[in-house]
Amino acid sequence: MDRTLGQRVRKFRNQKGMTQIELAEGLITPSMVSQIESDRARPSYKVLAEIAARLEVPLEQLLKGVNLDLEYSSKYKLALGMVRANEFGTAIPLLESLVEYAPFKIPKGNVLLELARCQLEVGNVTEAESNLNQLANHEQSAAMLPQVLLLLGKAAELKSELPIALFLTKRALEEVLKAEQLDADLHVKFLMQLAALLGKVGKAGEAVRYYEQALQLDHGSREERAKTYLRLAEMFDRQKKYEQAEDYASKAAVLLEEQSNEKIRQELQHRSIMLLRGSGDWKSAVQQLLSLAQRCEREADRAGAGKVYADIALICREHQSFDEARTYAEQARKALPDTDPAMGKVHRVLADVSFYKHDDRKGQTHLDDAVKIFEQHGMAAELEEAVLVMCRHLSSKGDFQEAFRKLENYHQYLLQALGHRGIVL
Repeated sequence: MDRTLGQRVRKFRNQKGMTQIELAEGLITPSMVSQIESDRARPSYKVLAEIAARLEVPLEQLLKGVNLDLEYSSKYKLALGMVRANEFGTAIPLLESLVEYAPFKIPKGNVLLELARCQLEVGNVTEAESNLNQLANHEQSAAMLPQVLLLLGKAAELKSELPIALFLTKRALEEVLKAEQLDADLHVKFLMQLAALLGKVGKAGEAVRYYEQALQLDHGSREERAKTYLRLAEMFDRQKKYEQAEDYASKAAVLLEEQSNEKIRQELQHRSIMLLRGSGDWKSAVQQLLSLAQRCEREADRAGAGKVYADIALICREHQSFDEARTYAEQARKALPDTDPAMGKVHRVLADVSFYKHDDRKGQTHLDDAVKIFEQHGMAAELEEAVLVMCRHLSSKGDFQEAFRKLENYHQYLLQALGHRGIVL
């Protein structure tokens, strides 16, 4: 079995039918390829990633089962390179081995922090929280406290514990602002996470303040600025400040014209159309979204198409076109998993259609389903709106006892969510 990196590179190169000269061309010297294959030289992460690309092998597969007996510092640098390149799953085994075997060569806190970051990215929330709590309770990790709190906030968000996530992220920002020299990129990261959480819990006005602060500090990519503009537009739209929403959505649209990543461009274009739908012909917005949905279907992106159909249904409902709203909501329903967050929107539309058709029982069922999804995903703003609609409808029918019961259930949900369980103080 090929246990060294050099053996693996040689094996895949031979399978590909490449010479050392062909593999090295424009990257490194053929002599360096020879040294790598004989395990006399260790490539940097950048070189290793390019070698994997030329061999048409996923980096994780190239490294699978390899005994990376590197010097600890080299192994750490390699792991950091993987993290920066978003190769989180590949970095985890390296970082885990460093935690176990290199406590004196490299600060253990740094390794644990990067390991927790990777674990969150691949969805291992419990393991990440364990490592982060270990850091938070260690006096020598005080300098890392802002980042630890930020990641704990992210973990809480992934568990749909939004009040806890908000509490931790606010604390993280407070801690980072105490620094004598503030890193602008780090500051932006904290502001963006806090703004996004505030938006999720329905505090659009506060979210705007933090997004605008982030924009003033951030000189990042056009894609990131476009995303921030769209988030600002969404927050103003929620506050019914349509002029500001249109202004930011238009700024995003300009930046999106030069976005090269097709999938990202489609996603942002979708959001931009939704935000600009109030400033023009709504039927034109529907046609634009239909084109997007059809493109998603051609690319076998059923979930993407489902989310677009859900928004088309929403626009039709907003303009009292209930038959069309039901048609597109059902198309979304066929494309989306039952528990997808967008299904909450679908059930809200179907509830309104049912009430319009005087089918109160079906309307109530759809509202109940919407509430369950909003609760499951911690969608506080959407949940509040759905519960209020439900209670108003029940009250209008004279069913005050059931309306009170629904409101009491919502109150209990909030009390449970607001319990500060698991927060590191």
